[in-house]
Amino acid sequence: MTDYPMNRSPRCGARTRSGSPCRSPALRNKKRCRLHGGWSPGAPRGERHPNYRTGRYTREAREISKYFTELAKVGEGLLAVTLDRFGKKPPRVYRRRRHVVRALAEAKKAKAKEQQK
Repeated sequence: MTDYPMNRSPRCGARTRSGSPCRSPALRNKKRCRLHGGWSPGAPRGERHPNYRTGRYTREAREISKYFTELAKVGEGLLAVTLDRFGKKPPRVYRRRRHVVRALAEAKKAKAKEQQK
């Protein structure tokens, strides 16, 4: 076989329907050939996408949701530790949650260290 420059170019990373890799050359600075989306920059993001409805599942909405979930976990742990210091049990809803159990264990270790000093 002759050594043409096209034969040395990187190949497309897509799979064909038979399961074998695509043998077409990838476009310059891309990982896919022209048939498997090398020319396409992808669908527009956010409100520019034709199927955009509410924004409920956007990247920003997920980040905000994660932030508030983490804030709630910290608050539940703080409540459990504070109630434990006053000799009361945390509400039953919180007792078996992993982050609350962890917070109580850390508070117990810190209290033990203080008593040793």
